Amino acid sequence: MKPAARRGALVWGVGLLVVVLFGGRWLALETAERVWATSIPGGGAYLVARDFARLVSGLLLVAAVAWATANLLFVYRSIGSMQLSRRLGDLEIVEAVPQPLLLAGTVAIGVVFGFLLTLGTGDWWVYAALASRAPTFGVADPVLHRDVGYYVGQLPWTLRLQQLALLAECTAIVVVVLLYVGIGSLRFRRWLPYANARARAHLGLLLVLLAVTLTWGALLDPAETVAGLNGVLTQRALDLRLPAGPVVALFGAGAAAVSFVWGLRERPVPLVAAWGAWLVASLVGFTVIPGPLPDSAADSTAVGLRDTALAAEQRRLEGLAFGVQAPSERAPPGFASPEAAAAALPVWDGSRIIAAAAAHRALGGGRAIPVAAALAPHQAGDGRPTWIVAFRPAPDSTLSRQPRGWAALHRDVGARAGPPVAAVEEDTLLDFTALPTRDSTSWFGPGFTEFAVAAPDTWPALRQSGIPLTGWWRRTAIAWALQSPALARVETNGLMLLWRRDVVGRLERLAPFAAFDDPVPIVADGALWWVTYGYPLANAFPLARPVDVDGRALRYLRAGLVATVHAASGGTRLYLAPGADSLAAAWARLLAPLVQPLDSLPTALRAQLPYPRRAFRAAAALVQRWRAGPPPSAWAPRPREPFELVAPSGEGLNGAVWTARGFEAGSTLVALVTGGMGPAGPRLYVWRPAPDVRLPHVLLGSVLLGSASTTAPGVERLWNAGGTIFSKQALFLEPAAGGPPSGIDTLFLSWGERRGQGRDPAAAVRDLLATPGGRGPPADTTLGARWRRAQQLAAQADAALAAGDLEAFGRLYRQLQELLGAGRRKLAPAPERR
Repeated sequence: MKPAARRGALVWGVGLLVVVLFGGRWLALETAERVWATSIPGGGAYLVARDFARLVSGLLLVAAVAWATANLLFVYRSIGSMQLSRRLGDLEIVEAVPQPLLLAGTVAIGVVFGFLLTLGTGDWWVYAALASRAPTFGVADPVLHRDVGYYVGQLPWTLRLQQLALLAECTAIVVVVLLYVGIGSLRFRRWLPYANARARAHLGLLLVLLAVTLTWGALLDPAETVAGLNGVLTQRALDLRLPAGPVVALFGAGAAAVSFVWGLRERPVPLVAAWGAWLVASLVGFTVIPGPLPDSAADSTAVGLRDTALAAEQRRLEGLAFGVQAPSERAPPGFASPEAAAAALPVWDGSRIIAAAAAHRALGGGRAIPVAAALAPHQAGDGRPTWIVAFRPAPDSTLSRQPRGWAALHRDVGARAGPPVAAVEEDTLLDFTALPTRDSTSWFGPGFTEFAVAAPDTWPALRQSGIPLTGWWRRTAIAWALQSPALARVETNGLMLLWRRDVVGRLERLAPFAAFDDPVPIVADGALWWVTYGYPLANAFPLARPVDVDGRALRYLRAGLVATVHAASGGTRLYLAPGADSLAAAWARLLAPLVQPLDSLPTALRAQLPYPRRAFRAAAALVQRWRAGPPPSAWAPRPREPFELVAPSGEGLNGAVWTARGFEAGSTLVALVTGGMGPAGPRLYVWRPAPDVRLPHVLLGSVLLGSASTTAPGVERLWNAGGTIFSKQALFLEPAAGGPPSGIDTLFLSWGERRGQGRDPAAAVRDLLATPGGRGPPADTTLGARWRRAQQLAAQADAALAAGDLEAFGRLYRQLQELLGAGRRKLAPAPERR
């Protein structure tokens, strides 16, 4: 074989190998995605959305490549020839670049240029899909009188197209100018451009397109301002910014006309003057410049009235954006007495429950790790607070120092977790008991990151969500997609593949237009379900001021979806959430039948839906912003994070799980914001107790002398008991080196102005009701304060003993024991030493 033929065969072989590798990989991924979609009810809508996303990305890429290549080819046609010089010894040889090679280089650069322009546009299909069927809220903004759906659905897609066009035109102008200057077709004299006819026509067309795009942006600026995308929105900003848009657009139209004329006839002075005028108009109109101050008291009054009207409209639209329409200004349903509140309010929190469950499972030889704990909507039969604790498979490092094989990780115990347990709060401990569920195994949940393989005969429930490993191509494609050759073996034929088992990852794959809360475990109809809320994303909302939620400034946040995943079978469903707005309804129409109506949600699950977590944070922040009185900085959250509790169900509410957050000014409670789920959607209550109620001082932890333990405060919960504020908070005894708490050190109660503390709820209630005024708040729980208190109690006990008052001596001695932590009980008995 000749060398030329050998090189040609090698090139063809390498090309064929590249096609097989990349094409085969793409085909394997496509096959895996489509067979996974068949395991999801309504998965056809997921495939349609996926195809639409690729269509939008492909069209944007083709348009960008065509734009970049066309501009470069226009410059290429202006080049007669290109010569490159090289030196050979003392000789300088000049060689002409072949025209086909120059053309191929131009096209290649254009392709790369267009690809770079479309970086970051992979999720634009979401905006394109929503703009194609924009929601209609039936509510218009008071400034431009457009429906709110325009700002949520159409404006984001329009702005992205305008920004992409602006980026493409600016970069093209820069590249083309540099190329024309390099070949001598464009030069500058006294800052004025002079070019030949071909270069001038090209640049003139680009400048016309740039001016048109800038004019388009100026016309969109009023809508951007109303949507809050141009900074802080005030009445003065509206007065300055709204008239500036049409004026700047007029200057942009003039610049386009002058640029068109310059492209035909060389008139550089009008061109520079027109673009200079546009630049000045943009700086004056769109730069944040303080408006003129009122000249008289009448002007000041007029401005104040207009600001008040704007604030009222902002409050109305903010309520729509965050689902807070009309919070009820009354107390939530309360407990009849402090004794009932002390028995029903939980003390533990989710993180401590998980740590305690992990320690309990480790002592019992368990092979699973707790990942979530949720307060059960129905308490134990005796009224004790009950938590549902769910588990995930333990990683290799927690079970053995030797890594497990493929079968142990994907098929055996390492691929599944046991059933959930109930953590019941006793006096100071937790009692872990089994939950009566019909499923003995969980295959889906948070932290289930590895795929699993199961036999359908052993686990029949997995038939509805598993992917059958049948056929050599399907097994090979899935093995290629998951990078697991073991799946392609004949031994796996007939088994079921469980893929994407993590709840949030599974849901975000199906609904990439929404953000999801951390799922919570719920037991309904004898089965464990993972339930979470989905929040459709929107960056703009008219007149809405941003609210900080989890470190992000958001102008829109509403729970539009409810997602459920069956822990045993993996059955996944998406429903419209109670109180869903037009944006969620628009997505439900786009993804039907993947997103189902609320009526399809099982009654047992709907009755246990809690208040959406992120939505409650936003609602509490709005209440803090809207309330009358001192500036918002004077209101501090108490506690810092919202908390959940089980309390009497209110009128029109589904269950008894409430979410709440208090606010204090100084040490006085100014408001208690509570939320529950009703049939029509989330319901919010704002209670401002009258007369004012002083809250106990903030608890602090301390290090116990002569012990390897510390005390740390738990979650403070506030609620209505007998018409006044009741609070309950524990001081936990925890290892200094970290780990689960070993029990409760002291329990602190308050009821109105009464204060009480004790080793357990019964002792704390007795102390709370011992005297009409109560004990008074513990001023400090640090080690020094506890030592001073112990000295006082010891002196009082010594005096009582000297006086012969044994009853007082016994009471003081018990208080001293509680303060010093004598007789503490453990969470679980320590294993005996051997």
